[in-house]
Amino acid sequence: MGLGIWSMHYIGMLAYNLPVPVFYDWPTVLMSLLIAMLASGVALFVVSRKEMGPLRGGIGGILMGIGIAAMHYIGMEAMRLPAMCHYSVWLVALSVILGITISRIALWLTFRAREESEDGHRRKIASAILMGAAIPVMHYTGMAAVTFSPLDSSPDITHSVRISTLGIAGIGIITIMILGLTILTALLDRRFSAQSLKLSLSENRYRQLVESAQVILWRWSITSSEFSFVNQEAEELLGYPIAQWLTSGNFLFDHLHLDDRELTESHCTAAAENRGPQRFEHRMISATGDVIWLRTSICLIAASGDTDELVGVMTDVTERKQAQEAAENASRAKSEFLSSMSHEIRTPMNGLIGMTELILDTELTLEQRDYLTTARISAKSLLAVINDILDFSKIEAGKLELDPTCFNVRESIEETMKPLASLAREKRLDLRCDIESNVPCYAFGDVSRIRQIIVNVVGNAIKFTERGRVEVEVTLEEQNTVEMRLLFIVRDTGVGIAQDKQTLIFEAFSQADSSTTRKFGGSGLGLTISSRLTQAMRGTIWMESAVGKGSSCHFKVCLGVVAKTSPTHAEEISHQKGAASQKDLRISTANLPT
Repeated sequence: MGLGIWSMHYIGMLAYNLPVPVFYDWPTVLMSLLIAMLASGVALFVVSRKEMGPLRGGIGGILMGIGIAAMHYIGMEAMRLPAMCHYSVWLVALSVILGITISRIALWLTFRAREESEDGHRRKIASAILMGAAIPVMHYTGMAAVTFSPLDSSPDITHSVRISTLGIAGIGIITIMILGLTILTALLDRRFSAQSLKLSLSENRYRQLVESAQVILWRWSITSSEFSFVNQEAEELLGYPIAQWLTSGNFLFDHLHLDDRELTESHCTAAAENRGPQRFEHRMISATGDVIWLRTSICLIAASGDTDELVGVMTDVTERKQAQEAAENASRAKSEFLSSMSHEIRTPMNGLIGMTELILDTELTLEQRDYLTTARISAKSLLAVINDILDFSKIEAGKLELDPTCFNVRESIEETMKPLASLAREKRLDLRCDIESNVPCYAFGDVSRIRQIIVNVVGNAIKFTERGRVEVEVTLEEQNTVEMRLLFIVRDTGVGIAQDKQTLIFEAFSQADSSTTRKFGGSGLGLTISSRLTQAMRGTIWMESAVGKGSSCHFKVCLGVVAKTSPTHAEEISHQKGAASQKDLRISTANLPT
């Protein structure tokens, strides 16, 4: 900018023709160039501030205008010619005032044009025109203020040079080249500055995002077992300073709960071996000694160096864990209460049913017998629901245990099927039971629970079948010297179950369709209890079905093998099994999944 002002002045001076030779003292010329650069520095300093009030803008305009005037009049003093210079005071003052005024306006426009907008480009052009106009206006006003009178003596031309036409061209060309390079450099600097600003803003946004996240974020070196980064949330949640996370070589494992160290180490090892992201829940001890439950996700990433790093995200799930534990305790307390109240609830119902049956054996009118029969049926239905709820409560409380004895397999199944056959006849259904010849006669297990499973599964098949048949098939799947596995298949021609509902029916209080409860009734616990009982007998249960084409329910149970088939000998075996044998076959449901 200073070079542009200076070159305009001297090219304008060279355009001033005098009838005598004119030389220029180059040290004075150099001083005028430095004054132009100083004035330009003042102008750029003023417009580069965040704010430019009237006082600062006024001082900047005054300094800029005085600088341009000083450059001009110092440049005039560099002239060496046989003549004396005389100045008009009023015109000199006018030139300085014009330089200051125009410079002040140009600075104001330049400051306002810094923001990128449609009006900004017009303001930049206007400020450039005004700034450019300030220099020649001041220059030619100053030139109008000077007059020359001839001298008889020759001037001292020491350190002076005479400017030729070639010199004028050189000044112009060099000035344009330097200004061009300046503009190019400014454009490149502007681009690099914009990229640097974007990168800085992106980094700041990333850091703000990381620090504002309500989770612990960290990077962990596999080789050194040290954290290379931990966000501020770690200190706020656990209370340990960030510096302690970064400097302690084994910080993570040192502050884990003792029971969770092996679990955490196995997941970190799996992630480090690139076996996929790892997700698990564990406990850490805070600085105050509190136990904090965290859900952690770990994955392997490529670091900037030769070694890879683990990246982890820890989410505080303490409140959820506490709520879950409280809910489980409440559910367990409820189940224990219902389990303990089993006798008190069943006894009145059995008494009611028994008294109803005794009254039905007396002489009654037809209307009275009809009422009592309805009451007995309703009481038995209610007792069945109560039995399901109490059995499920025992399972939930972990108090339902199997009581294995030696029993006749075929007779037990036939006895179980007799009351079910009555239900099938009422609906005019064909009920068949086929026990394969490979099924042993005697087995060792909890026959009452096997009957309960059969009643639940076959009873459901009868309930949901309007016409057709229900078939029960029993076969021996495998057997060794100690135990055998029986497979029961119950097929029907009922309404069927959709594919996505076939696992839902084994959940507590669930049925395949909400309309099922209204149409067919039931507590929704029969198949759930059957599923838990088959698990207790080391078996499984599953459903195969299609809507409108019937269903096929499969379940397996594991029973003990009885060597002899004699009833008397079998009873002896049952008593001789002893506590040790019964301990092997008596499976508590406390460990079953809830």
